[in-house]
Amino acid sequence: MKAFFGYTLVLMIVCAQVCCSPQAAAQTVQITRLALMPLAQGMPPPAPGRHVLDCRETELTTDGQIIDPRAQEVVTRCLQQALEKELPGRVAPQNETAGADGLLAYMKKTETLKNHALKLGAQVQASHILVGTVQRYRQLKGTAYGADRPASVAFSVYLLETATGQIVWSAAFDKTQQSLAENLLDAAAFFKHGAKWLTAQELTRGGAETVAEKLKQATSGSGGK
Repeated sequence: MKAFFGYTLVLMIVCAQVCCSPQAAAQTVQITRLALMPLAQGMPPPAPGRHVLDCRETELTTDGQIIDPRAQEVVTRCLQQALEKELPGRVAPQNETAGADGLLAYMKKTETLKNHALKLGAQVQASHILVGTVQRYRQLKGTAYGADRPASVAFSVYLLETATGQIVWSAAFDKTQQSLAENLLDAAAFFKHGAKWLTAQELTRGGAETVAEKLKQATSGSGGK
């Protein structure tokens, strides 16, 4: 049954979580030129202690999560736009990064995400490269005012220093819509988003903007929290 809006009907809000790494609060990240590597899709295969950046892209698994085929493109584009807004003049153009990454496509099968990213960062002469994965991208089933299933998006990004390969900052974003009756603690977010069911792209755009704001804070010394 669809959930509808109205003064006497169930309303919905966004239940969101954005977590940044402790490294961001401990140091200021000095970025002179940032490149965003097109995001991969999935999560590491079951293996205790194995970091996603130590996996090849072809090893990643969806683990039963719903991921739309357009997820990588949408999340990458939203992040690129948000980063360009928050870090003007310091972000490599998407067409430049995508072009260089196209020449490195063979590395998806032969190299880890980290090695792939560092090679890309060197190719576009970036001091830092942002690499990440989309773990969930589930489309809204219904309309803005009536939904059988809410949209849900989750992705993680890691900022690498190109010269050293060190992870200097990271962020994880996870959003799923819930009814207002299910979560009364975040009514402000509900009204901020127009009191409607959001699409997966709208959730992604909001998440990308939040992540970019957190990264800007880390570069200005105000921390990532």
